Amino acid sequence: MGKNGADDEEMIEANGDGKKDRKDQEKGLVGYSVRFDHRVPPGTKIKYVTEGMLLQELLRDPHLRQYSAIIVDEIHERSVDVDLLSGFLKQIVTGDKAGRGGIPLKVVVMSATAQVERIKKFFSSDDGLKKGTSGEEVEYLQIEGRQFPVEVIHEPKPVPDIQDALLKTVFKIHTREPLSDKHGKKDILCFLTGQEEIEAAQRLIEEFAETLDPKVPKVKVFPLFGQLSMEAQHEAFQPIKHPFTRKVVLATNIAETSVTVPGVRYVVDCGKAKVKQYRPRLGMESLLAKPISKSSAIQRTGRAGREGPGKCFRLYTEETFKGLQKTDLPEILRTDVLGAVLTMKARGIDDVLAFPLMDRPEIEAVENALVHLHVLGALADDGRITEMGRKMVMFPVTAPYARVLLAAADPRYDCLLEAIDIISCITAGDDIFMQVRSEEDKEAVDVYRKELQRREGDLITYLNTMQRFVSTPSSDRATFCKQRRINVRNMRQALNIRKQLRSLSIKTKMLSEAPPPDSEVTYQPVSPETAERILKAFLKGFAMKTAVLAPDSSYVTAHGKHVVAIHPSSSLHGVKREAIMFLEHVYTQKNYAKKVSAIQAGWIAEALAE
Repeated sequence: MGKNGADDEEMIEANGDGKKDRKDQEKGLVGYSVRFDHRVPPGTKIKYVTEGMLLQELLRDPHLRQYSAIIVDEIHERSVDVDLLSGFLKQIVTGDKAGRGGIPLKVVVMSATAQVERIKKFFSSDDGLKKGTSGEEVEYLQIEGRQFPVEVIHEPKPVPDIQDALLKTVFKIHTREPLSDKHGKKDILCFLTGQEEIEAAQRLIEEFAETLDPKVPKVKVFPLFGQLSMEAQHEAFQPIKHPFTRKVVLATNIAETSVTVPGVRYVVDCGKAKVKQYRPRLGMESLLAKPISKSSAIQRTGRAGREGPGKCFRLYTEETFKGLQKTDLPEILRTDVLGAVLTMKARGIDDVLAFPLMDRPEIEAVENALVHLHVLGALADDGRITEMGRKMVMFPVTAPYARVLLAAADPRYDCLLEAIDIISCITAGDDIFMQVRSEEDKEAVDVYRKELQRREGDLITYLNTMQRFVSTPSSDRATFCKQRRINVRNMRQALNIRKQLRSLSIKTKMLSEAPPPDSEVTYQPVSPETAERILKAFLKGFAMKTAVLAPDSSYVTAHGKHVVAIHPSSSLHGVKREAIMFLEHVYTQKNYAKKVSAIQAGWIAEALAE
């Protein structure tokens, strides 16, 4: 997708603005293909794609014959898909050109902060792919960025309390620095670790602002994090109409590279970010606040110099900055590589450890992925991909969810539409149920949420929510979501995913005919028997994420024998059942199971035995 306004305008022009008729929309030179949304008009010359979609195309056309050039932007972000794609592109560039009819593929990689020598070496080294490849084949061009100067101010000594230091810094800026200059407004952007910290800081800033002298400008605080509704996020980007007011935006690292908040001339950086890290020995993820890298610190600083000279206040010492890691740890070294290994296997890479990657994950992580794929039925005993595995990789969801869809289509379970509804809710972004902090709000919301919740747990609750949502008239859906604190944007995305997965199921003949439109379907809660079939189908993908109630009333995982607690966000929090299945296993304050359902212990062995 485009990174700036010009790209966006060109895409709108090419693809229609939603008001023109379909014929007009199908004309144009520019198209795009993202997960669950494709618009590529005839005659398209430039196509914007996500890395994941290009990996899907590589399965159908290993040589990417329809493209003459590939541009990979923001390569420094180093997602798993970017690393995989880089490996496949390297094989195409340095390998035999016969598959492309002798026509070479041009590859351009772009980044503001990437380590150029590292990337140059990766694309030019032969690694046994092609003898005689030299670094001279890889050229690089450095373009000076247009950036106003930013003064960096570090703390003289470590701060004992980040929230207190943030409050003091924000009001030191607000009371001593002008509201605007010839370049425009001089607003403040603060980087914090997550929603909880942002909401706490917002309360503190707003309370302190009430005590200011009336002659001092007003302060308007805007939070900015992924769980916020689209409308609330949009507010952070709008200029304040009142002339005697300064905007203060409290953001997670969502504002570090992806988006630019207009008017920002001061940055306050707490120096930390929440990082997901997969631990192969435990088979779980941790989500903890950790020091950022120097690269991230520099990116954050740069946000103050986009529209005029600025200042960055780092709530840590210069010594701390010097001790930070140079760059962030690539995602492939800190996440589950299950999907990456399945993609490689589907592309005919038998020895996944020999595949060219900029950074190699731990051997244990790869071995765990191979074992897990074997349990899912995606790999045979000899490590080769099975027919089941080939079907799984065609779905734009993770391997366990793809396995669930295939099981749900099996006549024994016969619950494909229900499984699609659940998976659509889960994969639509952050949890569709927004966190409610205050007790007062909680009481009001719980009245409405209780009618959605099912005793079987979170999966059937998601299903119930989707079925209730689609049976609600379109004009009332916003109210439905507001009353239950459901993220409307995520529900719209869930509907989009649902539509695409239904379409794909018809295409692959897993569904024999298109289901009736929602307007013709009357809401009817699923029976306990259907709920049981649904949970058994999900066990085909998540049998390794199960736990049994121990005599001391704790839950112990069936795989690995770890003690887990049901996360407070689950509808089964505080409830004891003989066994549970969970879709996520994450360590925050403690070892939590999330997206939990009640099951019978005997079902686990049944799922693994087949």
